[in-house]
Amino acid sequence: MSEISDRFRYSITHTHVTRHVGDNTQTATLVGAEARSLDRFADRANERSEHCEHCGARVRVVLRSAADVRRRRRMHRLLWPVWALLAALSAWGLVQVVRTGDGRGYDDLFGLFVTAAGTVLLGYSTLRSLVLTQGFDTPAVNRTDDREPYGVQHGWAAPRPVDSHDRTR
Repeated sequence: MSEISDRFRYSITHTHVTRHVGDNTQTATLVGAEARSLDRFADRANERSEHCEHCGARVRVVLRSAADVRRRRRMHRLLWPVWALLAALSAWGLVQVVRTGDGRGYDDLFGLFVTAAGTVLLGYSTLRSLVLTQGFDTPAVNRTDDREPYGVQHGWAAPRPVDSHDRTR
């Protein structure tokens, strides 16, 4: 089980659309030069107002409390075995439908579709809960001064290591 850190270091990111190519978009993410940190409190969330170095937007960075992170992780530690058992039963049902079906009529096709969809969804739920047993310890970044313009999103990134020639003495 991963530990919950007492302090979280981050830099504000500014992601924007650089161009549209057909139905796809190209984006660029700019990472702020200033590394910031928030202390994680035991029983309440810690939040700070920041600004984006690239566009000047005011953003709020909220770091969940240690108790909230533990509660959310505990829920998924309890849920993933249930999802896994249901996925295994659904996979067994899928094998039975394939093995016993004669391939004629809509009943076999409907049963195949339902059990295949159930197996995929329950497998996804199992993997999601497994991943979330280690999650929830990163901050949420939301713009507070206005709505994000189309194609712009603010977030966080791990701060870049400082090169030896960039350090001030």
